[in-house]
Formats: sequence, C-alpha cells, structure tokens
Amino acid sequence: MRKKLILFDWGNIVESHLTGYTCYKAWVDLFKKCGYKDTDEGIFKKLPKYRLSAITTEEEFEETYTKIKKEFEFNVDFKNFVKNYNEIFDKIDYYKDVAEYEVSLKDKCYIGILSNLCIFDGKRLDRQVDLSKYDYAFLSYEMGCKKPDLEMFQAVQDKLPFDKKDILLIDDRTNNVEAARGFGWNVFQATGLELDKIKEVCNKFINQ
Repeated sequence: MRKKLILFDWGNIVESHLTGYTCYKAWVDLFKKCGYKDTDEGIFKKLPKYRLSAITTEEEFEETYTKIKKEFEFNVDFKNFVKNYNEIFDKIDYYKDVAEYEVSLKDKCYIGILSNLCIFDGKRLDRQVDLSKYDYAFLSYEMGCKKPDLEMFQAVQDKLPFDKKDILLIDDRTNNVEAARGFGWNVFQATGLELDKIKEVCNKFINQ
C-alpha cells in the first residue's frame, strides 16, 4: 500500500542543465535570435527579476515581455518571441533514464512533479515525462508562485493528504532544498546525473 509521496523537480533532474544541449544554452540562443547583443551573463543576471515562471496567463506574459523587449533591446514582437522560444527549447536534451525511474516508483509510493517553469514549458515537460503517469503535478505557472517561496510549499501542502514527514522533495537547487527542509519536508539535493544516489535515497525513504 502506498503511503508516501516523492516530489521531483524537473529542471536539472529530468531536463538537462549540465550536458548536451542545455536549458542555459537555449536561453542564450533565444536571446541572440531575438536581437540581444550583450553578454551571456547579462541574461541570467537580469532575467530572474521578471519571475516568468510565476506568470499564469499568456496575456500577463505578453505584458511582461514588453519590459523584457525594451531592457534587452529585442527586435521581435511577442508572437515571434514565443515561436522562437518553442523552437529552441524543444531541442533541450533530457535524462530519459531518470524519467523512467521516477515512473517505476509508482507501485511503491505516490509520485509528483514540483517545478518552476513558464507557461510555454508545459508541453515539453509532458513530452519528456508524460504527466498522466504522475499522481500529482504542481507547476509554478499554474499556481502563481514559485520555489523557494514559502507560499509555494504551503500551497502544495494544502492540496495533499500527506503529513510533512511522508513527503520527500528531490531538487537540484540549494535554496529550494533548504526552504523545503525548513518547511518540514524531507529533502535531497541532486541532479539528473546522480541517478544512483537518487535511487538510494528514494528506496530508503520509502522503506523507513
């Protein structure tokens, strides 16, 4: 009988941020295709303030895009930005073995996705992991908040029939892991390149 829940981050757990064609390379290529001419570092230093993964509608995203377009001196309208985004981000590699392992746990525990992603990432996520195979999916753009904000963890907890002690979050980012630990969940920090460690931690959690 399944009594516990393991929540997996998506980025850098299934989606590649470290090998092959990564999410970071996709952002750089997207910005260059849209007309950005400054340094790559400038993208990742300035972009987080727009909190794109907490935007819940395309209308709101388009409003935010007007500010992004101005700051980064893009030369494409919103429609073409989205077109470029989808074409480029569809090329990102992912760790199929991790996705398969996550689903293999379903006969031992409940499984879910808890991830920060923008509204245009949903189809790519579904293609990589097949969300229909998961018991839960908590996506920041649907919830209007994001990790590591306490609001995100509380919103997820409110939707779950599990005590905090029966929830494990696997995430690659230190700030997310520390926030979830402070909230009362079990946590483990890893990337998709550390599948053996993920398996060990998951098995221990399920059987303890």
